Amino acid sequence: MPIRSTEVALTRLDNCLTWHRQLAAAGKKVTSQRWLQQQNARPHKVKEVRLIKTAFPNGCRIIKDIGMFTHVVTVQPADMDVVLKFQLTGSYPSVIPEIAVRSESLSEEDGDELKCHLSTEAAKLLNQPMIRTLVTFAEEWLRSHGVHPGKSVKASTDVVLDNKKKQKKKRSKKTKSEDEEEDKKIPSMKTAEDVIKRILWDDKLDKDDFLVGYLDRFKGIVEKYFSAFSWEDIATVDYDVLAVPKHRIQYFKYREEKIWDKPSRLDNVFGSRGSGITIYDVIERYQPPSQQSEVSSVPDQPQESNGTAVGEQNNSEDYDSEDDDSDDGIIVTIGASVNTGYTGTQNQLEFGPDADEEKHSYWEDKLRPNYFLAVRITDGDILQAVEQVQDYLLDNEPVLGPCCIPPKALHITLCTLGLDTAEQINHAAEVLKNIQLEIASSLPKEPLRLDGVSNFFNRVVYAKVHYQQDFIKFVDHLKLLLRESGVEIRDNYEFVPHMTIMKVSRPVARIRGSKNIDPWLYSNFSDFLFGQQVVDGVYLCSMGDERRPDGFYVCPAEIHFR
Repeated sequence: MPIRSTEVALTRLDNCLTWHRQLAAAGKKVTSQRWLQQQNARPHKVKEVRLIKTAFPNGCRIIKDIGMFTHVVTVQPADMDVVLKFQLTGSYPSVIPEIAVRSESLSEEDGDELKCHLSTEAAKLLNQPMIRTLVTFAEEWLRSHGVHPGKSVKASTDVVLDNKKKQKKKRSKKTKSEDEEEDKKIPSMKTAEDVIKRILWDDKLDKDDFLVGYLDRFKGIVEKYFSAFSWEDIATVDYDVLAVPKHRIQYFKYREEKIWDKPSRLDNVFGSRGSGITIYDVIERYQPPSQQSEVSSVPDQPQESNGTAVGEQNNSEDYDSEDDDSDDGIIVTIGASVNTGYTGTQNQLEFGPDADEEKHSYWEDKLRPNYFLAVRITDGDILQAVEQVQDYLLDNEPVLGPCCIPPKALHITLCTLGLDTAEQINHAAEVLKNIQLEIASSLPKEPLRLDGVSNFFNRVVYAKVHYQQDFIKFVDHLKLLLRESGVEIRDNYEFVPHMTIMKVSRPVARIRGSKNIDPWLYSNFSDFLFGQQVVDGVYLCSMGDERRPDGFYVCPAEIHFR
């Protein structure tokens, strides 16, 4: 056999063995015939995905290797108010993609009808590139149903037209005095999007001071910190990013005070409803609830504990309050330093000598999490892979060295806790030991697979954790048992299983002139396989700077299952 043919054969055999090992790790079985079909289809699929991205440069997003899908292609055709999502498996195009349609301009019935038509068309196009054809079909269908480029509202129905005619008749009967009142009506209210842009771009506003209340379909009104959200176009964000449609936002708060409220038509951000109050006025007059009974007799200039007026920026910053390795970009950052009035280690907490005399500010009363439960990373392949990624990042930007998480401290956070006294710490440690047998019964059957690299707000680089549904049930069960036992859980963000690799600290951000890590630094690792980690224990970890002799976090308690 010629040398070239031998090399090709060996390469294909090596690819086959690698592929089978990955499937075995994921608990899947496959035939050689299916593997050959997928290998032959892969180059055509990649080429088709690239062509789609070229055809829709500003309206297309491609995500690779999400669960059972090799590619998830999201397209917004011709500036229409509709998003089409095509989820491709390894067998595509011999199997039609899973299709989803999202649009505020279409009724639920119309959306289902379009989805049905697209699936029917896809069945006619098996074994050939079909996404571009399906998008074209969708555009034609949308135009036939009254949705055109630049038009975000569906064509008016007969009922709407009848209502407009009736409104015109009513307007013609209005008296002159009513017309004069209309001329003097209050200007329209600024939208939620206007408020978002103001908070994002006004340098005088600290994003961490604002909260957002939005309508969740299942939970009702949910309130989260403004900085927890990604405010990009919701059609372009990743699955592990917290985003919300603008029309679901019900109110904004500055700390405890509502400054914009949709139901009551309140706008104290711009003063667009005629109140004459703007966000600067709110900040200047703001008085934390804990100081309302202690404030001096000067109402227009309330004082904080440091003697400065409320709203003035405190220039002293405590880097350690934000730069702890354990927060992983998930724990809420308050901004100025937060002095809780405590000193000491995990075994003994003592009040500082002047704690009773100080007037704690608002954010001191809103204590951040100070402990967390985690799965420690012990797999040798993962530890070696992390060092490889960190070495690559540091070769390109050495100043990021202090931002790397040491391999011996790597972990996957399960939840964050608030343990403010020695009694609470001891109680949490005792509870964890008491529930060991019960949570052991709900352990995930499969190990966690760490595959691919992503980021939180371009400041935290992490390895993605791929898991089965029983892992989420395990975490929920753990949190339920903790709550029932009186342990306070302080999760301020949605649970996104991840392993932090690097996180930019404030000192490094000031040296670099930016807190963001350029995505191109880690783009080569988007499909990088780190390895698998068995859930073999749960560690109760302190968020302090202290570390154990083995390099891991100080742990008042830990339990092991295997």
